[in-house]
Amino acid sequence: MRMRILHERFLRHIWSRQFVHQTALRTSDGRDVRVLATGSLNTGGGPDFREAVVQIGGTTYRGDVEIHRTLIEWLHHHHEKDPRYNNVVLHVVLEQPSETFSIRTPSGRPIPLLVLETFLSESIHSIWEKTIVAERAQARQNLRCRDHNLSIDAGLLSRWIHSLTLQRLELKLRRFDERLRELAYIHMLAVHDHGEASSRWRIQGDPDDVPPPHKDLSPQQLSKRELWDQLLYEGLMDGLGYSKNREPFVRLARAMTLRTIRDLGVHDNDDRLQAVLFGAAGLLPALRSVKDKQSREFVRLLSQFWKGYRLQYRSTVLHAADWQFFPTRPGNFPTIRMSAASALVRKIITEDLFRILLETIKSAESHASSLRSARILLSINPHPFWTSHYTFGEPASPPIHPLGPDRRDEMIINTVVPLGLLYARIFKDRQVREKILGLFDVIPSASTNSVTRLMQKQLVRDKLAVGGASTRQGLLQLYNFYCREELCAECDVGAVVFRGPS
Repeated sequence: MRMRILHERFLRHIWSRQFVHQTALRTSDGRDVRVLATGSLNTGGGPDFREAVVQIGGTTYRGDVEIHRTLIEWLHHHHEKDPRYNNVVLHVVLEQPSETFSIRTPSGRPIPLLVLETFLSESIHSIWEKTIVAERAQARQNLRCRDHNLSIDAGLLSRWIHSLTLQRLELKLRRFDERLRELAYIHMLAVHDHGEASSRWRIQGDPDDVPPPHKDLSPQQLSKRELWDQLLYEGLMDGLGYSKNREPFVRLARAMTLRTIRDLGVHDNDDRLQAVLFGAAGLLPALRSVKDKQSREFVRLLSQFWKGYRLQYRSTVLHAADWQFFPTRPGNFPTIRMSAASALVRKIITEDLFRILLETIKSAESHASSLRSARILLSINPHPFWTSHYTFGEPASPPIHPLGPDRRDEMIINTVVPLGLLYARIFKDRQVREKILGLFDVIPSASTNSVTRLMQKQLVRDKLAVGGASTRQGLLQLYNFYCREELCAECDVGAVVFRGPS
């Protein structure tokens, strides 16, 4: 695993946990360093750590610490012009720079440089694994009602979870509806949408808090094929992003739209389509940084294509720092997911994927066959390069598939189902609605995560079967919007177990 794919979040973890040989630390100009306090993590704008205390060359400093992978990122991020960085007393980078140069605060004061690469106490791989375990442990917590819900009625629990499943579906549907009408207005006005202001797809709050659908657009105005294709594209990109990269994937879909891809004429050529997607995502590495021969040849090809299309592309180009490789597993790296995006985009444009999905689900003889067909339609034939690489780096030994069955099921749950229900609602197609809901009911639950395991252990116990995605969606809704916020009085279970004496 090459260091160039490590996200700054991981580097901040190395600093805060001090995975370094304390007695050996030295600045790039040879001064001894002792870290007396790492500082408090800053989750807002400005330096990464506030109020750190470090001793450099015998002098103790109290101030801020900024963390980067490489030295040049100080300039790339324009920190030398940002007054919030005037109090930085130490610049920490992971990799040894090929040449060092003086980094200064906006006020002109030089900042000492500490290169971690030679002082790490463990291998990068070992630190990575420990960090993933630590994050998972931190996510665990106890439900407030865990010691009080033992006698809760199974029927009440089942009805409550079912209502939360429908609530979650409605919320997803309304989000798609809001975006559909936004796209319809844009289409009517013939204005290109950069999507910066509304590119955050987050499921949060109660559906009643979402503004009701606009009534001033007719079904005819909402029936344009390109609107539904773009909705499907954005939804699938959101699904490819997994939990760590949803936002940049959706930002990319709203910048590199299907119309743009068609206009560039790359939708039927996989290499050229990958070039514009990776290029606009900011994920094409510098050729000199790629050592593997096969990777160098592929990067050279994509870079040549992107150089030509870049002149025609007038929307947002993301930065490599927008993407998180840590703490996801290699199969969820944004590079491998972007290769799947390329194949899905070609299906949407050249195979009329949205229409085929609806027609197939509508005509299926059973809900089980509907699910099988939807899975097949979302399957892809990966580019040969991505069957043996997770990044533009050294080959990986096991065969890789960029889009596994669990991820396809998640895409059906989070995109195909709510989009199908929205279509049925707008065009009053009862058959589509019934078939989509039937499909939803037969989707099996993916592998459990920390939230569903917590809910099963401390709430459901053995009262209900939690084998399907429908129940899992209800449990996620319950945890995210009631249990985590301790809104027990608004929960059907909490209302019973914490009810005061009558």
